[in-house]
Order: sequence, then C-alpha cells, then structure tokens
Amino acid sequence: MGAEISVEHGYVHVKATRLKGARICTDMVTVTGTENLMMAGCLAEGETIIENAAREPEIVDLANCLVSMGARISGAGTDVIRIQGVDKLHGATHAIMPDRIETGTYLCAAAVTGGDIRLIKTSAAYLDTVVDKLMDAGCEITVERDAIRLIAPRRLKAVSLRTAPYPAFPTDMQAQFMAINCVADGVATIRETIFENRFMHANEL
Repeated sequence: MGAEISVEHGYVHVKATRLKGARICTDMVTVTGTENLMMAGCLAEGETIIENAAREPEIVDLANCLVSMGARISGAGTDVIRIQGVDKLHGATHAIMPDRIETGTYLCAAAVTGGDIRLIKTSAAYLDTVVDKLMDAGCEITVERDAIRLIAPRRLKAVSLRTAPYPAFPTDMQAQFMAINCVADGVATIRETIFENRFMHANEL
C-alpha cells in the first residue's frame, strides 16, 4: 500500500502521504488485521482487496460504521472484502453492536456460580456456539429480542470444545469454559487452534 515502516527501539514508525490500494491475502485469519486493512483502504487511492479476511460480526459492524461515514466497502462478513478508496470521510452516528464476548463471559459467570442472570441490551444472534455449549452443560437459556436469561443447574456437566475462527467457537471464550469444566461433572477436552500460549490461565486454575 506504499507505507514506509521501520522499527526503532521497540517502536514501529509508519510514514505515508497517501496509501495506494492493493490486493492483500493474509497468511492467517486475523480480526484486528482485517479491521486495520479495511480502515486503511478507505482513504487509499484505488481499490483494496482483502482475501482470507476475518468474518466476525465485528468486521461487519465496523464496515457499516465506515460506510455511514462515506466509505465504499463490499463483502464484509465474507472472506473477500473490497474497498474503493475515497478522498475523505465524514462524521456519522453509529450504534455499536453488543459485545458478544462480554455477554458470554457474564453467562459463564452465572453458570459457574449456580446463578440466575438476565442480560439486557444484548443479543444471542452471534453466540450460537457459546449458547449451545452452555445448554450442553445443563443451563436453561431463554433468548429474547434484546435480552438473554440463564438459569444454572445444581451441577454443571463437562463440555468439550475446539476453538476456531467465526462462526465456530471463539477463542476468547475458551478460558471461561475451562473454569466451568473445573466445577462440572465429567471429563472434557479443550483444543485451542487460534493462539499459542492460550492456556496460561490453566496454572491459576
């Protein structure tokens, strides 16, 4: 895209007058990488194509925000995103989507403590795998239009899981389910496929 990048004394320095559109294929699926490339492409000269793009709902939400500011983006939510660079963006009002990891964490906290919780102003639309695993663990879950209620059982059941890019089970919910399995009946296997050293919390548990 034409940027000059250098690393000095542990700091990354980036210079560019105006970026140029480019075709970029990421080596691995990366949410933050996709978001950064998408934002960079908005004001770059020409077309930017991101291949092997992340498909998380947060990518779509960011794209919707940028489009409301004047960006030209298509394909968000798929593995190929196209951005036609524009000269400038303008202000806009955008309601950020509910945080699905925060929602899932509160649900797990209620489950592991034998609680009863109702979360409002959130959505289960992008939490299918998490909700399914909590139900497998024995939790009773009621989904409303903008709320979720969880009632924990007397004793949880251990659940196995494998993390993978969206729409599979999110790596950011892996630690919470490890805590659940610590107090659950049975034996479970957790397989992490996204990040190295993602089991650092195991020693604490």
